[in-house]
Parts: sequence; C-alpha cells; structure tokens
Amino acid sequence: MRVWAVSDVHTDYKDNMAWAEQLCSSRETREDTLIVAGDVSDDLPTFRRTMELLTRAYAHVFFVPGNHDLWCRKAERDIRDSLGKLALLEGACAELGVYTQPACVGGVWVVPLLSWYHASWDREPDLPGATPIEKIMMDFHACTWSSVPGLTPADDSIAWHMDSLNDPGTARVLAALDAAEAVSGVRPPLITFSHFLPDQRLLPEKRMLHHPNLAKAVGSDPLAARIARLRPAAHVFGHTHFSWDAELDGVRYVQWPLGYPAEQRRRGRPAADWRPMLVYDGARGELTSPRACYWSSHYAAVRRTPWDLTPAPWVAA
Repeated sequence: MRVWAVSDVHTDYKDNMAWAEQLCSSRETREDTLIVAGDVSDDLPTFRRTMELLTRAYAHVFFVPGNHDLWCRKAERDIRDSLGKLALLEGACAELGVYTQPACVGGVWVVPLLSWYHASWDREPDLPGATPIEKIMMDFHACTWSSVPGLTPADDSIAWHMDSLNDPGTARVLAALDAAEAVSGVRPPLITFSHFLPDQRLLPEKRMLHHPNLAKAVGSDPLAARIARLRPAAHVFGHTHFSWDAELDGVRYVQWPLGYPAEQRRRGRPAADWRPMLVYDGARGELTSPRACYWSSHYAAVRRTPWDLTPAPWVAA
C-alpha cells in the first residue's frame, strides 16, 4: 500500500474535474491511499462528484476541508454557517466512505487535522502599503461562524475552535501509537495533514509575494502545537498553491497542489499531466525520496531574510 498526496484540486474548473475523471481510468492506485489536503469545492454536488471519482481511483481517500470548502453561498447562509458546512461535508464523506477521522491503513496512521488561520501567526515584518488581506480573500465574506458565540476572524478564536475538534482523534491516535510501541518497540508510521500551514518557513518571504499580507491568512499556532505533539514522519498541507518538500525540525513537510488552470499553464504542466505525489511506499516501509520544488529548493540554498523589505523583481514589475 502506498500513500499519495494532493491539495487544492478546485474541481469547479472543468479542466480540474477532467483531471479527477482521468484518475479513474488507471488501475495503478486501486490498492493505495490518497490524502486530499483541502479545497475541493464549495458546491456540494461538485464536491460529492469529485470525492466519488477519487474513491474509485484509490482504496482509501482521506480529506480535510480548506477555506474554499467552507464558503457558504448566499442561498445557504440562512440555513447554515461554515461550521454547518463542515458538518455537511463530513456527512457526505461518511456516505462516500471518505475518511475525515484518523485511521490506520496498511500499517500507516493517516491523521486529518482541522485547522484555520489567524493573523497573529505572522511574525515577520510587514511590507509598507501592502493591501489588507481582508480586501483580497473571499473568506472574510463567504465564511461565517454564527453558530458558536465569540468566534471571529479578528483574532485566533476560530483557529483554536477548529483545533479543539481534533482532540478526540489525537487522544485515540497517541494511545494506539503508545500501545503498538510498547508491544513491538517500534512506533508505527504516522502521516498528518491539514489545509493550512503550521510554520512560516513554509511560505515565501513577503517581498517574494504579489500579495504580501497572505501571511496573515495561511497559518495556525494551534496546528503547529498539535503536530509537535503527534510527531509525524511527514505532514501534508495546502492552501498557498506552492509546491513544497522540505524537512523542518525532524518532520518532512509536503505541499503538492493541482491549483488553478492559470497556475498550471505558468508551470508548464496542464492538469492532464499532474499526478498526486507519492509520499510513502509500503513495499519499502518508508517515506519516498524528497522532490525538488522551486521554493523549498530555494530556501534549502538561500537563507531566509524576512527583514529585507525590497520587493522581488517580479513583484516590483
């Protein structure tokens, strides 16, 4: 059994839905596991169709929602908020046999981690004059949290609430890992995944970004603490649409986004040529070799200097 990973499949785009349909044509992965690290679609029929296709291509599909998945369209805002949307998606996944809770498959623990971002996660200097992130991201209009008093995007309350939903699963996983290690002396392989980022080193510096304040809407301190507690061999994430493969503090961090069609054109690889990344090879009993990705390779060679506020040439242009 092998474990593959992908994020940000955005099957609202016809090319991306065709990508999901194409995956079903191969029998190569029918006994494998796929991690989907968020951002499938905010439209429930599109979401269901996508997950149905993926469950045909893989024996086990794991999912955690991203921000786009929790958008509430105007027609549904009188019925549910984003937490209600989360429950709706989890119900659909249960019907389709998609995992949204931790499970051990083929001897490997795969652990979805719910998360949300907060601006205080960003601890690097700001670029003067950068557009506020609230004016760029639809989340601040399309995500609502009225079902739980006190939740607001103005602080870290949503991040902590979402993280607290992981408590029962984390306790169960840690108990199972401890029990297995007590018997065999070996800790079973563990792969965690989320949509959002636990560490700012997984995001390019602000001067490299067309939207420098992106850093205020991508990461979570509670998520970082939970990953540290679980001590996975690898953690898969998404959201920023930057391919990434790097080791930080003993954990391998991977992002492998399908992304938008325009992004696919820029990288010279259409959706039809994109495959999920192989992260774990059960036959060898180990993680696969790291992949060369532009930004993680850059930071492997060049020291991070967030205090440098000079925009990169492609940003200045």
